[in-house]
Amino acid sequence: MIREGTFEEALSLFDSIPEFERFSSENEMKAKLVKGSLILVTEKAGELIGFKMGYPLNEDEFYSWLGGVRPEYRNAKCAQEMLIYQENWIKEQGYKRVKVKSMNRFSSMLCMLIRNGYDIERVDEYGHSELERIGFVKSL
Repeated sequence: MIREGTFEEALSLFDSIPEFERFSSENEMKAKLVKGSLILVTEKAGELIGFKMGYPLNEDEFYSWLGGVRPEYRNAKCAQEMLIYQENWIKEQGYKRVKVKSMNRFSSMLCMLIRNGYDIERVDEYGHSELERIGFVKSL
């Protein structure tokens, strides 16, 4: 089940996602979540298994910032379901585009974005292909 969640629920999942590098502080993470932000969580049998957070960039664009699913639930299509839920919510709010970044080393995320109609907008190179950040955009 996907629902709107709290920052505390998303934070409780953060450490169970091995790919994430720790932010300096919870306050640094909270600072990104301005008015109009969305936090989604997904549950299975009452247990939190994934989250997705995003915030408005401007009146036309929404940024899908941070999300993940616990490794033991990754084949359950939770990330795909949260992506669809988030896109529908973004459209309902009147945004025209959604942006997201991922790193070249997260091939399953890159494939999911491309499969869902996201176009590569830019690539930020950092000297090693695994560290490259790839920016995507999708018109809604």
